[in-house]
Amino acid sequence: MVPTAQSERLYEAALRQGQVKHALKTALSCCLATALTFYFHVPGGQFAPVFAYLLMTVGMPSPRPNWLLSQLAIIVSAVVSALILVVCGAAPLVYLVVTLLWIFTCTLFTNWFLLPATLGAMVSALAIFVFFHGAVGDALRFYVTYGLNLLIAGFAVIVVDTLLWQLTTRKIFLRRLAAVYALLEDHCRYAARTVRAGESAPAEATSEEWAPFRPLRQLLAPELRRGRNTANPFARMILACRSLNLRLWFFIRVIALLAPAALPEEVRHEVASLLDRCAEQLHTLLDGTLRQKQVPPFDAELLEQARSGLFEASLQSGEGDTLLIHGVRGSILYRFIQGLQGLTTSHNALLANLHAGLAGQLVDIRAFPTGRRLVDVNSVRSGTKLVVILLILLAAELGLGFPGGSQVAFFATFFASTGNLGRQNKTDLVGLAGLLGGFVFSIVAAFFTSRLPQFPLLLALVFLGEFLANLAYQRLPRYGVAGLQAGLALPFAYLATTGPEWGSFSSATTRFWGLVVAGFSAVVVHAYLWPVLPMRQLRASIAAALRDTSASLSRLFAVPRSSWEGSPTSLEETVTRARDLLDDARYLPGPEHADLAYEGILGCLQEIDANLEYIHFLVGLEEEHPLRQRFFHLIGDYPEQASGNLERVARQFQESAALAARVEPVRWEPDASGRWEHASHDVQPVPDTGVSPWRPAVIARCLDHIARAVERTSAMTTEINLRNSGG
Repeated sequence: MVPTAQSERLYEAALRQGQVKHALKTALSCCLATALTFYFHVPGGQFAPVFAYLLMTVGMPSPRPNWLLSQLAIIVSAVVSALILVVCGAAPLVYLVVTLLWIFTCTLFTNWFLLPATLGAMVSALAIFVFFHGAVGDALRFYVTYGLNLLIAGFAVIVVDTLLWQLTTRKIFLRRLAAVYALLEDHCRYAARTVRAGESAPAEATSEEWAPFRPLRQLLAPELRRGRNTANPFARMILACRSLNLRLWFFIRVIALLAPAALPEEVRHEVASLLDRCAEQLHTLLDGTLRQKQVPPFDAELLEQARSGLFEASLQSGEGDTLLIHGVRGSILYRFIQGLQGLTTSHNALLANLHAGLAGQLVDIRAFPTGRRLVDVNSVRSGTKLVVILLILLAAELGLGFPGGSQVAFFATFFASTGNLGRQNKTDLVGLAGLLGGFVFSIVAAFFTSRLPQFPLLLALVFLGEFLANLAYQRLPRYGVAGLQAGLALPFAYLATTGPEWGSFSSATTRFWGLVVAGFSAVVVHAYLWPVLPMRQLRASIAAALRDTSASLSRLFAVPRSSWEGSPTSLEETVTRARDLLDDARYLPGPEHADLAYEGILGCLQEIDANLEYIHFLVGLEEEHPLRQRFFHLIGDYPEQASGNLERVARQFQESAALAARVEPVRWEPDASGRWEHASHDVQPVPDTGVSPWRPAVIARCLDHIARAVERTSAMTTEINLRNSGG
């Protein structure tokens, strides 16, 4: 499911224009912040453009609310840290312990407010190094300087982003969203026509990775990696579209491809009617996007009809179809309509965010409505790692004389929340490249400013550098960290602590060594203290999904089958989030590196999920009857085979590559179709005309498809394990 070539070209052109405009706005914000610090001789003037750049990158898509919340977080954190300093300053060890506890507490709030909580922890972390390299007065002055520079940066961002040039990237997002709605509507109508006609459709060539929003993730959905419970309305919309597309792919794959010729005519018309109404809802969403308006609430009757009343007309006809009341409860179509309901909710929340003023955005940015807890394993992990990293850096500076100054705390605060070692390596390697690029630009710029010491020339060079850095951040999503670090490095190469001046590289050098030392310490902590490796996460999720599938198949063969829930949700979760983890794993060596063969494994998992959904659809069409009982009795050894084979494949994904490589690949040929075809000749016809004799054969075919997908998964996993173990 990919957009047409013409619409894709139009979108790419609009995207490039929006990226250039946003880069220009970012550069203007940094220049305005620089001019204000120069005019008012603000101490630590390099922080103002740094904060402006952060708000226009990490703080997107809501820079104004993020600035206000960050300002509040810094004030609160600075006041608490100052009180701790005044009370415990005479006992440095006590001051350090209490401050680290406070930093840990600040980090817990990253689940609710990512950037504000990070900056709040950062001001306290930086003050530790200022205090140990100076005195109590230096640390207290630093709190004021830090907060004042953020105030100037926020003012600059508001002036440029609100008064001079409103956000353009959101408009590009809406254009892409309209194209996605149109695409989903076309495929929904295609499925409706196929089902209504009763003709099996040819298999459709679909994209392995359907990611139409990928170029905008840097600015519009920075929380995508943090899970489904996100406060970012853009991230919620992207996840909703991704899930809906996956469900529609499953439906076309297993219903429109296999079922139409076998389904009764009245059932086909009911299913097609539901799909047409879904297409109308998608068209309504498309129209609302083009007009930038909210749409009416989702029709709850549609969901209820799919859940329990899909075959109401058949029930009233008295033609023997009284057993069809269960319809497609929990089936692909029901889940698709559920996804459409969630998409409508996300659409209206997004449009409300776009039209809301600053107060409305402050309300919307809260994470409380999403149900995300304040304290979970991720926030505790980040807080613990930050405390340990700060202790290592402080010992390295005070005991071993390592360089970096307070800049090590700046990086440590960000590094502690990177999530896994793959992302940390990416941040280090790509970030260092960005810093070096920023330094090269600064050296060339210093050559000119040292000969023409004019402030307008300085601003022009700051503008050019920040523009190029932000453009790289947007245009190269995989290497966007380089653009981020280049943009943060430029102010330190240009500006001194008493105001802007040119040709000063001492702060920039300190920043460079701060990144090196803090990055190395963070890698050590991520790798050994509390290791979170992306491939291990992915392999563990695949193993769990396979075991859940085994349990689901066992319940399918149990009685009553009416309570069977079909495909486990862990399969969809694995397929949806796997490619982000694969992207992180590209930056790890050895067995933790992303193997291209995992793309094929994900395709097999999609096939398993689709066939389970189809079986659930067929099982829900009728209650238990002798023919179906005979079928499940005949292949009653299938769940035992599935349990053993799926468990063996799950063990192929265990953490130790050497042990996983010893697991023999699965050879599974249940031949449920052949066994049923051979036995069906001896089965007496069922007198109930509402019972369809073809359904067991289709279920048998789906079970064979699952077995073959498991076989392919095992074979590919065996090859991966042999490569990783050196065998």
